[in-house]
Amino acid sequence: MEEVVFFHKSSYTLILTDLIENFESKRTSNSFWRIVHKLGGIADPDGKTPIDLRLTFLGRKKIAKAAYEQMLNWQPEKIILAHGRWYDKNGSDELKRAFRWLHK
Repeated sequence: MEEVVFFHKSSYTLILTDLIENFESKRTSNSFWRIVHKLGGIADPDGKTPIDLRLTFLGRKKIAKAAYEQMLNWQPEKIILAHGRWYDKNGSDELKRAFRWLHK
């Protein structure tokens, strides 16, 4: 699995594929998937890195933290996601919230 991270400097916009997923329950018509999103921790308003992707960082947490810190250093204002509601403001704060699993 390869994750894509792109930062557009002039607009302070971070674009991510699966590093954060933030599915909106109201836009998910299937109740099974609403439950999966909630249990998996990828439901709006508290979307984050899905559990299966977090597991790929077992034993490599240092690499994950370095990538997270690089994204944070860019000080994004907006974050566009491949899956779910995007963040149109407070991008750095949303990164801190979504990646709190790295600090456990």
